[in-house]
Amino acid sequence: GQQMLQEDYAESRSLSVRDIEKSVTELAGVFQKLGEMVSLQQEQIERIDSNMDETLHHVDQGHNQLIKYYQTMTGNRALMAKIFVVLIVSMVFFIIFGT
Repeated sequence: GQQMLQEDYAESRSLSVRDIEKSVTELAGVFQKLGEMVSLQQEQIERIDSNMDETLHHVDQGHNQLIKYYQTMTGNRALMAKIFVVLIVSMVFFIIFGT
């Protein structure tokens, strides 16, 4: 009687330990997969960060090129205005003193 109860209790405890061991093993597998996912996401984040740095660099270069172009255009306008003034003065001079 009592020995049977002890054997049932021992078997029950043994089954419980196996269930806990199985659960711990499954949990370890879940954590391993989670670690792999975090590692993959870290690589993606690093690539995104690198792409953002590269994009910022390209935007800065484009901005610098636009500033250079604007300065060139402003310089050309001043040159065109000077040439126009010289032509008008020359025409007025030839009209007045040419006759």
